[in-house]
Amino acid sequence: MKCEYCLEVKDLTVRYGEITALKNVNFSLEKGKFYTIVGPNGGGKSTLVKTIVGIIDDYDGQIRIFGRERDEYLQEKMVGYVPQIASFTKFPIKVIDVVLMGLFRERRFRYSREHYKRAIKALERVGMADFSGRLIHELSGGQRQRILIARALVSDPELLIMDEPTVGLDSASQAQFYELVKGLKESGMTVLMVTHDVGFVSEYSDAILCINKTLVVHASDVSELPQSFFAKLYGYGVKAAVHGHER
Repeated sequence: MKCEYCLEVKDLTVRYGEITALKNVNFSLEKGKFYTIVGPNGGGKSTLVKTIVGIIDDYDGQIRIFGRERDEYLQEKMVGYVPQIASFTKFPIKVIDVVLMGLFRERRFRYSREHYKRAIKALERVGMADFSGRLIHELSGGQRQRILIARALVSDPELLIMDEPTVGLDSASQAQFYELVKGLKESGMTVLMVTHDVGFVSEYSDAILCINKTLVVHASDVSELPQSFFAKLYGYGVKAAVHGHER
């Protein structure tokens, strides 16, 4: 029997000592769709995605990925994960080696020729194959972000999760990133992304999860989010601009 959902989170609670970061979070995500997580700073968005991908192990509740318990699933497969943009200042590592890191669980003593082929294929998927021999710190912020996405894609994940991937990118790099994500969605991949870019949310996502310690809203359109949410998110009242582009 096939599982209807790619991700199910039930009664998820995460604490850091005496501080409750998330409390009784519940939602289910369908396969092959694009979801965005929005919410105020300190609302638990990064805690949520880190718990899903296995970085945070101490939690109450249940996480099921494609019908299997989180730890059982992660023992055999990987969830593609792009963390908040990392600094590679003068770090002497080549682009191809960064992407190969996404296959570390498959490596024995060294990466095989097949591993390198898969890394190049992942770079081709994000339009960066010609940069495989470059040092990562030589690239622009937008280029580095695409490399990190390639690292997440190289293991052929069924689910891709990204945490604030557009922070620090200029408008041109953001536009390129959005087109890349649109292509991933069209290919049938399930994508879950944390973002503050409400314009992006309105244009591309199939549904929106608003997290502020718990699940505040699970909406299918940004216009369904209450104005009180935007006041909390930005510190003042704003009106979301819904672009109306075809998804």
